[in-house]
Amino acid sequence: MKIVQVIPSPYAFKGGCWFYRQQMPSEMLRARGHDIKFVVAGLNTDIHKLDYPDIVVFKGTYSIDPIHIIRELKKTDTKIVYDVDDDYLTLNPGNPLQKESKAVREQYISLCKEANLITTTTSILKKRLQKYNKNVVIIPNALNPLRYNERAGEGEKLTIGYTGASSHWEDIGMVLDVIRDLQEKYDFTFILQGMCGTPLIGEMYTYGYIDKENLEPEKKKYYTSALKMYEKLKGIKYLHVPFYPPELYPEVLRSLNFDIGIAPLKDNTFNQAKSSVKFYEYVTTGTPCLASDVLPYRKEVNYRAKNTYKDWYNKLEKMIKDKKFRAKIYYQQSDFVDKHANLDDVVKVWESTFQKL
Repeated sequence: MKIVQVIPSPYAFKGGCWFYRQQMPSEMLRARGHDIKFVVAGLNTDIHKLDYPDIVVFKGTYSIDPIHIIRELKKTDTKIVYDVDDDYLTLNPGNPLQKESKAVREQYISLCKEANLITTTTSILKKRLQKYNKNVVIIPNALNPLRYNERAGEGEKLTIGYTGASSHWEDIGMVLDVIRDLQEKYDFTFILQGMCGTPLIGEMYTYGYIDKENLEPEKKKYYTSALKMYEKLKGIKYLHVPFYPPELYPEVLRSLNFDIGIAPLKDNTFNQAKSSVKFYEYVTTGTPCLASDVLPYRKEVNYRAKNTYKDWYNKLEKMIKDKKFRAKIYYQQSDFVDKHANLDDVVKVWESTFQKL
């Protein structure tokens, strides 16, 4: 098959969605003999440059209106796939995309309606998307095992870590009091990876200035969440490692050598439709995971904490104290991830879905 992936900008490679839903599946499809090209919307999407592909895949939203491109492609009997792994209609107030929500919502709905097929990650998202297009197929997120190597293993000092993007200030903020109080009792390193691409002190200075001067009132919730989280961090012994481009992230995660990976997540409509990628990556690099007892983790992670101080404290303390328990949790989680989140298997679903279309 000839497949074209339409990305929104030359910098799409900086986003996790590109990595999980376009880059890794494409490299595996190429290995199975398919011709995959990436083009940038608005720069090189002329019909003659696309060489009449069988499938054109759109992802997310674009700075240009992609609908006229889709309608021209349909004239050549090219099939249009729209891949969705976030619900743009229920963005959390703390999501940095919130300020663009009206334009995002309108284009998102149009793309759903125009596509011959929607691919998505979860049954919850499928049900929501069928309001706009009846032809929706679930293709779960999965990892290319060749990209992820196991960490070195436990060192002299225990390390607990969290990785996340800039939309997760509120999520990690839920458990920082627990981290602070456990550090008073146990000697461990806490590592916060991601959240921003610059040193945290500089990023928070910028957020504070913007918030104080009310320069972006539409993003106030986002800045407030980040600054509140930063205040809590001041009582914790921690190391911040900035965001890296997603293709570098597997090696960064391995090198951080987390003994315990945490995945706190607030329970809301947007988050319920997410997938458990953070859990997959912790485990694939050799780290057991403690996650919030909410969707999507509730369906997949075997060790979870209710989103209360007491339960997070007790569940995390048990992992800190009991090395054998950590190992037991890890082996159970590793078995699950090997069976359900291996792209060696999931690429066959991508392939058969496209072939049927």
